[in-house]
Amino acid sequence: MLLHGFVNLLPDAPTLTPLQAAKQTYDGLTAREREVAALVAQGLTNRAMAEALVISERTVEKHVENASGKLGFTNRTQLAVWASEKGLTSG
Repeated sequence: MLLHGFVNLLPDAPTLTPLQAAKQTYDGLTAREREVAALVAQGLTNRAMAEALVISERTVEKHVENASGKLGFTNRTQLAVWASEKGLTSG
């Protein structure tokens, strides 16, 4: 199989499954993290986001925490400003 042989030529190269690659974006955030960031920028509470996304409030908290960490932010306001600047709130 050609693909298998090609992968063997690059044994140390990091690889992502197609699903992992689809979940990543240019800024390092997953699609869900970007979605949560947009909702933060719209002023929604964690509870409101959880209800809208049909996930737990704790999961929302982790998405906010992960997105903020990946972007080097220390608070929710920075994440909201970033999402607004990226145009994530226009929808």
